Amino acid sequence: FSMSTDGGFTWSEPIKINQTPPNPGNPLRAQAFLPSVAVNGQGVVGVTYYDFRNDINGDDPVELADHWFVYCEANCSDPASWVNNELRLTDESFDYTQAPFAGGLFLGDYVGLDADDTDFLAFFQQSSASDPADGFFRRISYIP
Repeated sequence: FSMSTDGGFTWSEPIKINQTPPNPGNPLRAQAFLPSVAVNGQGVVGVTYYDFRNDINGDDPVELADHWFVYCEANCSDPASWVNNELRLTDESFDYTQAPFAGGLFLGDYVGLDADDTDFLAFFQQSSASDPADGFFRRISYIP
């Protein structure tokens, strides 16, 4: 995450804001991908992303993924402002390897985050054997 407070002339130093835990045994399990960013009417910054933190590292070719939401109320250029402000949006982990193949596994163009006065509105896709790109919507209520 990096932010500008002067219309884009200068930017804060980039920081890691996703809460994906480190995984020294398998660094691919520590990656976050497909982020979306929105700011609600209260000035709270929200970000959604996918990660593999709940994946099992067995011999099964399954790649379990989840979609997450993290937010910052103030001082967003400080990594500590994002800690303990995370919500899992998927009800259960899904198998990313079931996603459609479009030159690589592809969950689709229909992933995004929007906001209104207080809430955040997340749309994301998750794959399964019966539907490779099923769409889901979550309203994330924010009460200051």
